Amino acid sequence: MDWNGKVALVTGAGTGIGKEVSRELARRGALVYITALTEEEGRSVADAIAAEGGRARAAALDVTDHARFSEVLAQIVSEQGRLDFLMNNAGIIYVGEYHEMDEAYLEQLVAVNITAVMMGTLYAYRIMKDQGSGLIANVASQGGLMAVGTMAAYSSSKHAVVGLTESVAGEAAEFGVQLQAICPGNVASEMLNKAKTRGTHAQGVVDSLPRAMPTDEAARDIVDNLGSGKDKIIVTRLAKILYMLVRLWPGFGRVGARESMKRFRENRTDEYNQL
Repeated sequence: MDWNGKVALVTGAGTGIGKEVSRELARRGALVYITALTEEEGRSVADAIAAEGGRARAAALDVTDHARFSEVLAQIVSEQGRLDFLMNNAGIIYVGEYHEMDEAYLEQLVAVNITAVMMGTLYAYRIMKDQGSGLIANVASQGGLMAVGTMAAYSSSKHAVVGLTESVAGEAAEFGVQLQAICPGNVASEMLNKAKTRGTHAQGVVDSLPRAMPTDEAARDIVDNLGSGKDKIIVTRLAKILYMLVRLWPGFGRVGARESMKRFRENRTDEYNQL
């Protein structure tokens, strides 16, 4: 995809994959609107992009504030005349046994990981349908393609993102609008370090996973495949292999989820990372 002159918005772009994808888009010529919970967090990324010769603007956006989400998108169209790309990237995670999960945090996870993605997709789709073009990329996860032990709420939310993306893609194609689901495996980012956990601690979760792909490498892989026509962009070699196994053997994911839960219970502690 030729990004020169394109107008893009990335949510949750203050850290991790969102940050590095924003920088990569700017390197390829896009004007990127960086959104994060605070304008200061987004500003640091926008300043780094400017220092590299790219173009970026920062805005505060809590994706669960739907009126604000719609307002930011409308402001972009007002300023630039169009919106070429939206990446719904903001997300949160819980690691632990589902029956121990805090109800309030479950509601927050659904609000951020599912409802906000639905709303962002809705608002951007309306804009892109009217202009006859555009691309929406919704960040799911390897956990959106298979069962994940200890991450039931997170995995189910990412399954919902994949389902939404593929379903809307079917109706949007006629209007020149593309949708893709981004499904990363283990990528080095702050997300897991900030995870809310019970029975373990954040670093313990990170240490239990396979070697993480560097975030900038993952971002290049993602941007290389945006607009490619692929319905899913699966990142990391292991994630691709696991996805193939799940397709060939649908029960593989459930077996893996049981095994990971068994290991979790054998090693669980009384630690609780309450953010």
